[in-house]
Amino acid sequence: MNVKTEELENILEIKGLSKSFPGVKALQEVSMNIRLGEVHALLGENGSGKSTLTKCIVGAYRKDAGSIVYNREEVDFASPSESFKNGISVIYQERSLIPKLTVEQNVFLGDELSKRGFLSQREMRKKYNVICESFGFRLPPDEKIASLGVAQQKIVEIMKALARESKLVIMDEPTASLSKQEADHLFEIIEELRRKGISTLYITHILDEVFRITDRITVLRDGKKIATLNTADTDMEEVVNLMVGEILHEDEERESFSRYELPPVISVRDVVKLPRVGGISFDVYAGEILGITGLTGSGKTELARSLFGADRFDSGKITIGDREVNYKSPSEAIRSGIALVPEDRKTDGLILLFEVFKNITLPAIGEFSSRSGFISKYRELKTCNEFRKKLNIRLASEYQQTKFLSGGNQQKVVISKWLLTRPKVLIMDESTQGVDVKAKGEIYSIVRQLASTGVAIIFISSEVQEVHRVSDRILVFRDGKIAGEFGRGTRQDEILKTAIGGKTKFMGGGAR
Repeated sequence: MNVKTEELENILEIKGLSKSFPGVKALQEVSMNIRLGEVHALLGENGSGKSTLTKCIVGAYRKDAGSIVYNREEVDFASPSESFKNGISVIYQERSLIPKLTVEQNVFLGDELSKRGFLSQREMRKKYNVICESFGFRLPPDEKIASLGVAQQKIVEIMKALARESKLVIMDEPTASLSKQEADHLFEIIEELRRKGISTLYITHILDEVFRITDRITVLRDGKKIATLNTADTDMEEVVNLMVGEILHEDEERESFSRYELPPVISVRDVVKLPRVGGISFDVYAGEILGITGLTGSGKTELARSLFGADRFDSGKITIGDREVNYKSPSEAIRSGIALVPEDRKTDGLILLFEVFKNITLPAIGEFSSRSGFISKYRELKTCNEFRKKLNIRLASEYQQTKFLSGGNQQKVVISKWLLTRPKVLIMDESTQGVDVKAKGEIYSIVRQLASTGVAIIFISSEVQEVHRVSDRILVFRDGKIAGEFGRGTRQDEILKTAIGGKTKFMGGGAR
């Protein structure tokens, strides 16, 4: 049950905070406050500025303008470690524990207790036990982090915050990868934090959670604060409309290249990949851009990896043309005409220390090799230059190391390497993540150009606005299943409501 916080003192007050990156105004004069003992939700679509705001608070980014008042004092933390020492803890979506250390070692890492200049194992164990008793934790202190599940690791992150007597805990998508039972336990912990006067800034896309545990809600959109509302005084529809904005009523006129009169290029039937994908079926046609959206953990990336042979699916059927396939590796998928622009380009899509031309030609290196096994660098460089012009890749030289390119240009290199394989099906997983607005527009143009040549495109993105702008048809994933299907002209709020837990809706025609 939410508590009234109107009269409570602020633990954090942000005034006129602004932050820009090249080509992007990430935050524009954002002001908000968090009260003592409050659970405050920070909402907004991907790219709205949530992550930038939290990074400015903790010192991971230096703000351009504005002020931050924490615990009654104006602060400008130089690093996350400084804010951590001052009582602000962050539980990131990506875990930040050291797997080879024990639970207790992680909890006190960097703030070990000592006595007469020596580490005091006894004092740390005593404090560890007090934390466990106060919050009902049952983690063995000598257990290695590597042996713990996702939910247990998040509890260790919370214990780190409690060991330092944090006054503010920032939680970024904390229930991602958690079961319902594990999430319920997390909510109990948050309620206990509230009772002890510890404030929580809760970042999520799941509105059911927001209305269950928070006192107030702040909505960001396009780097601006749209509103701060008392949770008890609003509803899901109002919050969704604030998140999406007026643009949801617009429908950009654009040509469709879908060839629905032909047999589908790829058919997916009842594909299961546990624990994330629970029975997915759809078709994609030549020239069609099929958008797939959904929250973190809804199964989008897991499906993409299964289609590409990076992971083996548990059951179901995938058909390319008239041939059923079950790839044992990505190389088999590539030979069949499937390409994947992965979610994490730096880890899975590129070799950052390689030159640009080598990254582009790598998937089709056989085409540049002679019978004697020698690789023609001249042909590699020529091909690189062709894609450089075709995709407007901005680089100093074909020999430039790929790590020195901007995010948008790195993504164009990834797209180039897969276009070189002449795919029938191109899967693009969060392909505009971390790129500026101009580069996004260029990638959208590339996608449409590819569709015009008959390539079947599966365009995966967590940004509803982006999928709405690019796609001919949209599938919404929720909890590993298709929760809705939408055709052109559907309002963005309808799509977003389906993604976050509204009614299942089908307004298109998947198998046709």
